Order: sequence, then structure tokens, then C-alpha cells
Amino acid sequence: MYYSRFRIKNFKGIKDTTVKLSDQTKMGVFCFVGLNESGKTTILEAIHTFSPDRSTSKLVGGDKNTGVPYNERVPRHLISSFSGTISVEATVVLEEGEKDQILKKIKDEKGIIINPDNVQKEITFKRLQKFEDGDFEYDIFILNKEFEIKTGRQKNWRKPDISEKFSIRDAFYNKTPDIAYFPTFVFDFPKRIFLTKGRGSEVNNFYRSVFQDILDYDGQGHTIENSIIKRIRSEEKKVPWVDFFNIWNSGDDKDKIQHVMDRASATLTKVVFGRWNEIFGENVKGKEINISFETLEGEKRDEDTRQIIKTEEHDIAIKFQIRDGTRRFDVNDRSLGFRWFFAFMLFTQFRVAREYTRPVLFLFDEPASNLHSAAQQKLIESFPEIAKDNHTLAYTTHSHYMIEPKWLEQTFIVTNRADTPEHSVIDAISLDDESLDVKATRYRSFVNDHPNQTSYFQPILDRLQVVPSRFDIEKSAVVMEGKSDYYILRYAAKLLKRKSIPIMPAFGAGTFDSLISMHTAWNLDFLFVFDGDKKGKEECARYTHEYAIDTDRTITLDILVPTLKKIECLLDDDTLKIISKELSISKNPTKKQICHFFQEYLAKDNIIELGEKFTKNAQTLLDEIENKIGK
Repeated sequence: MYYSRFRIKNFKGIKDTTVKLSDQTKMGVFCFVGLNESGKTTILEAIHTFSPDRSTSKLVGGDKNTGVPYNERVPRHLISSFSGTISVEATVVLEEGEKDQILKKIKDEKGIIINPDNVQKEITFKRLQKFEDGDFEYDIFILNKEFEIKTGRQKNWRKPDISEKFSIRDAFYNKTPDIAYFPTFVFDFPKRIFLTKGRGSEVNNFYRSVFQDILDYDGQGHTIENSIIKRIRSEEKKVPWVDFFNIWNSGDDKDKIQHVMDRASATLTKVVFGRWNEIFGENVKGKEINISFETLEGEKRDEDTRQIIKTEEHDIAIKFQIRDGTRRFDVNDRSLGFRWFFAFMLFTQFRVAREYTRPVLFLFDEPASNLHSAAQQKLIESFPEIAKDNHTLAYTTHSHYMIEPKWLEQTFIVTNRADTPEHSVIDAISLDDESLDVKATRYRSFVNDHPNQTSYFQPILDRLQVVPSRFDIEKSAVVMEGKSDYYILRYAAKLLKRKSIPIMPAFGAGTFDSLISMHTAWNLDFLFVFDGDKKGKEECARYTHEYAIDTDRTITLDILVPTLKKIECLLDDDTLKIISKELSISKNPTKKQICHFFQEYLAKDNIIELGEKFTKNAQTLLDEIENKIGK
């Protein structure tokens, strides 16, 4: 089961917007792009409230199953007067076999037989909170579908009663993915983590749950409570701190806890550094992650005076260290980049391994925003590895280094009325909260609403107000006629394991004017590639004449490879048959289906062989392009 779309109404600065994932969900990674204060975080918070993961729910101030507290969802300008409902509606898609599994489970456990003809592939739930004059009244969680059922020996279908409706709702909801939201502050790795409850912040409590995930992954049945806390807080150890160590050092509980720590350390080293090698290709041989523990005198806060008082129930805390030979380094003393990636691995690799886990939708707010560009690019390379086995990952960014061109069809542009271009920065200061209207627009639609933009990627750069650096403008670039050219050529480069060629698609042969002007003005090393048909040749000649550019900077496909007039000529009958099989269609794919295939398989990093002729022709084309741009 996976999420198809979310509709959000009256949540903070969101009046009414729909985040439609649907046909792209299987690709696994989604990006929300926008300027600071555009509402990206608000959208993630709203999505999180539908099915919040317990530990991340508490991070944002809610209880174990609410996410953002109800009173904090009210539009700011109506905090004392809002009357109405705040709602998050989620539509999920049932995958193969899930319908039968759910119907069987509710029949076996509740004796309710649901008419299977009523159960469609898409199921919609709605969570809403009712407010009156700014005060929370009640919340409702409903399934937006009423099924026909039978119970006992009933022969005719009937409507379910209230209790039966709740049972049906819960049966379907229990299969929906958990939603885990990671605010930026959670990546501030703590110096130590208290395992005993009552000490430490909510971030500490979150990291405690992560440590339990590590224990679960080890598969030995260890738990924080039974394997650690009970050993340090057994009855004979509930003594003043000065007497504690004699008892502690005379028994074997310390050794047993150390054994648990050693197993957790070995698990952590294997999983985190193993994945590190796979994703980043870096050899970390000889390095280990070590989890050490320390005991501390027990403390608690007096509820009346709020003062700290000592107790005879003592505490235990752990810390993570990197061991390199005889040297040890605390993780929180390492570089910002290492700490961020280490925490990222902890959150993702062990969370999905919980024995009782459902699929997870991971939400990351401005990941790696403080890291340098190379680290940001490394990070997004790891995202597809997380979004596997029905897991999904969505993130926000305003950094162009965190935008992967092959995911643009899965990207949303986030805007609000206060950050639209007609408002100056100084004017925006006096805009009231009522003017906020956060929207998440599919990138494809955003492009269509900006017809004057000539590059398929330009709206992203415009939206982010990116200005090329001196380093950017020294790079070579290949500009193709359209996005199909881009996806097919990039797929070929991945298939042949070529270094990534910087490719940009335009909107057709006649839309290169602004791009040529820009590349010429910046003195870029560029190559504009046109189709080898009549239109392509005419436009190629026009640009060369009108802009007085070197003829080596513009070329048609048939000059590069005589057998190619269009990029689709790379695809012979064998290639089309392979694509048809992958798309589960019985006839040759259309141009749109071909583009979708290359887009989807690139996004999933699922690069398959497409036949001998495709490989040979693609290799020839890439060789000629690289020769032209001096690689």
C-alpha cells in the first residue's frame, strides 16, 4: 500500500492544496522546492499528522499519534477566532494481494464479511479537527467509503453499524505506511543519550528509540528496559550513590550490559559502514563504531518546585564513538558532514528493520542544508537506496545542489502568496498572515504556467533565484531539444558507465534563443544538439547565423551519427520490445510511454540492457558528443 495523494485544508498557512503523488509514487523519492518561508515545512508537518511514527510525533510536540499538536495547526491570523475544521485527507493505493489479505483478516478477527465489489484500488481516509472560536472541540478519523457487509448467517448485504465502521476503518488503516518526520534540529547529535526515562529532552527520547531499533536489528531479543534498565535499577541497587558502586562492581550485571553494548556496536559498524561503502564507495576498513555506557546518580524534577532532586534509582547513558586503531573520537566531535550522514544512516537503516514495521514514508526537512555542495550531492545519491521495498522518501530544499534533474517529474514547487515575485522583500514585511496561501504545484504544471521559460529546468533556477558561480560557468554543457532527448541520453550514459555529461533539455528546436544568449554571454563551453530533420537543420543554421557562434557549438544528430535523425532512432525493434515488456503493454510504446519508461527507470536507478544495437549506437553518440565538448 502506498500514498497516492494528500489534500490539506486550513493547516497553518495552507488554505487548500493537494499534493498528488499518484503515478510517480513507485519511483520512491519526491522533492519539495521553494524559497525560505515558502511553506515547505508546513506541508511536511501536515502530511506527517495523518499517520505519524510514534517517536517522531513527539519530536514536534505531539503525543504518540498526533504529530503537530492540534492547537498549533490553527491559521496564525485566526488563533483566537478560528471556527471550522482543519483536515488532512490521504488516498492510498492497494497493491496486488492486499485487498484479499485485509478482507480475510477482518473476517477472521471480527466476523465481518465485506462485499469485495465495494473495495476499489484506491481508499481515502480523512482526519479532521473541529474548532470553535479558536478552541479545539473534537477530532474525527473516517474512512471515506461505506462498504456493504454481512455477519453471522446473514444472506443479504447491509450497511455497517458504528462499531463495524470503526473495525473496517482500522483494518485498512493498519496497512497504510507510517510517516516519519525528521526536523532539522534532530540532526544535532547529542553528546550522550540517557536510556533511563525522565532525563533528557524529546530529542534524547528519539535517539533512545533509535538505539532500541539497533537492538531489534540484532535479533537477540534485547530491549532497553529488560536488558539494561532492570539491571541497573534492581531492588538491591536502589541505594544512595556512595553505596551503589560497591554493589555494582561486585555482580555481573555490568558485564551483561557491556555484552549488549558490544553486540549493538558490531551491528552498527556492519550496517552503517557497510552501507557507507555501498553508497559513497569509500573504504572504511579498520574503523569501528563503539557504543560505551556510563552510570550516573539518579535525578528527577520535583513536580511542584521544578527543582532537581537526587534519587536512589540511578541512571545510565550511552555515547557513540568512532574507533580507528587505538584512537577513539566522539561522534558529536566529528565534522558536521560526518555527523549528519551518520545520523541519517541511523534514522533510515534501522527504522525500516523493525519487526512490526509497516512501510515508511520518510520526510526530511532541508536535509544537509549546512553542508558543502559535494556533500549535498552525495546525500541525494543515497536517497534511492532508502526508498526501496515500498518505502518512500520526500524532502524539502532551496538548494540547487539538492535537485536531481531525473526527479523533476517527481518535484513540487512550493509557493505562498507572500513570496510571489510581484512583492518586493520590503513589501513582504507588512503582508499579513491572512495573505498566506501555501501551494504545492507539480513541477510539470509549474512549467506549463511559465510559457516564456525556454529551458525545461529554468523555472527551478528562477524559483530558487540561483546565480551561477565562477565555478559553474566553467563547466561544459550539452543542450538537447527536449526532455525525451535528455532522459534517453542520460540513461545511455548510466548504462555505459560514463561520467555524467551535463545535459539540459529545451522545449523544442525553436526555443534555444535565450539559452544561446546566456551561454554566449557567460562564455560557456556549450554544444547545442538539434534533431537531424528539416526543422532541426533550419534552426541550427538560424542560430549559427543570428548569434554568430562557432559552427562547432551547434550540430545536428545526423552529423554526429549518420543513422540518427531523432533520439528515438536509437531504439530499434528489440529495444521497443524490451520497453513494452517492462511496461506490461502488448504493443509498441508511444513516445510518451517511452519517455515515462526512461524517466522512471532513471529515477529508480534501475538501468537494464536494452539490446545490442541500442548499446552500440548510444556508445557512438556519446563518443561523438564527448569529442565535441573536449572530454
